[in-house]
Amino acid sequence: MSFSLKKPFLSAEEVASVLGVEIQTIYAYVSRGLLHSESGGNKDRSKRYRREDVEQLLLRREERSQPGKTAKTALSLGQPVLESSITLLGEETLFYRGKDALQLSETSSFEETATLLWEAEDISPFQQEWPSLSPECLKIINLISDRPILDRCRILIPFLEYEDPKAFRKDSKTFRKTGSSILRYLSLFASDKTYSSGSISETLLSSWSDSKRSKEPKDLSSRIRLLEAALILSADHELNVSSFTARCVASSEASLYQVVLAGLAALSGPKHGLLTEKAIQLLSQASGSAKKDRLFLEEKLRNGESIPGFGHPLYKKGDPRGKKLIDLVKRFFPDREDVQIHLQFVQQISELIDDYPTVDAGLALASKALQLPKGAGIGIFAIARSAGWLAHAMEQYDSGSLIRPRAKYIGKMPQD
Repeated sequence: MSFSLKKPFLSAEEVASVLGVEIQTIYAYVSRGLLHSESGGNKDRSKRYRREDVEQLLLRREERSQPGKTAKTALSLGQPVLESSITLLGEETLFYRGKDALQLSETSSFEETATLLWEAEDISPFQQEWPSLSPECLKIINLISDRPILDRCRILIPFLEYEDPKAFRKDSKTFRKTGSSILRYLSLFASDKTYSSGSISETLLSSWSDSKRSKEPKDLSSRIRLLEAALILSADHELNVSSFTARCVASSEASLYQVVLAGLAALSGPKHGLLTEKAIQLLSQASGSAKKDRLFLEEKLRNGESIPGFGHPLYKKGDPRGKKLIDLVKRFFPDREDVQIHLQFVQQISELIDDYPTVDAGLALASKALQLPKGAGIGIFAIARSAGWLAHAMEQYDSGSLIRPRAKYIGKMPQD
């Protein structure tokens, strides 16, 4: 299957070309319910067609000709394996519940975005007060205060579940209020705070910012906006490894706490969440000398080392989340010398390896621009992505189905 366009919608001509059929056949597919058409918003009243529907037609065709082949690749950037109405990946942007995530990063708060992902506008889950930490929880926090942010969250999440008598309540309102509490708990654990009354981004930034080092930009709203954008753009990305893990756990009807714990476990791997920390470490090597930095990067490549934070298999024209964060850093920190050094370094890497920065590089650059402490980058990603995991869990609960794929056995056959 060679079809790899990332546009969410295709014209009739594009569909016909991909499927290798006549235009009239496309109309026949629509009448038989195999394709869904909708107005393209053009004056000529032309129709447009969902890319996923076209891919499903290709999938069925290939499955008929080569049974079993499509299942082999479905779990590795292959065809969709389940239905979801949360996030749509476009060619140059992504959409949360039909809303452009890049625009949300400019205008929305992280809490508003989480509310959108959870379809909880009528509940307003973040209007309740911040949760308080019990004396027992505070004792544990004091014992593990020197552990990395992910460790603190993984250790404390099961304890929170034990303390919550409504952890297994299945009604929609409780789910969403529990979700807001979990995000706020994670924010307290990440910021070493015991209480807050502001937004999540304000809570994190007030703890992570060093007033002695961090004097620019003077406008605090710019710093908050950049952190909000980092949280929003990291909130969900369809069925990545941690989100799929979260859905699998939710399908067993485990609690939201266990869903987040499972997501954190998947996030801790070097091929997923830890890429953000690796990208931050890479940026820390920038010297400001273009010649010296190029020699450093070339040496890494000669040694067969990877360059973290560049190249995303789902975006031919570059990860829009990374691009957006880089653009915001340029806008908010035009005069900071250290920021210019890091921007130059990112551009140098992109030109050297002929690839685009991902959201990991964008988060790394934002972390450097905001002068955040070690571990804050993965903290942003963990808190943000938890909102997505919770959305996937709620959607999976509503489906009532258990995720249980089959394996194709390729081992030794039993002997007679």
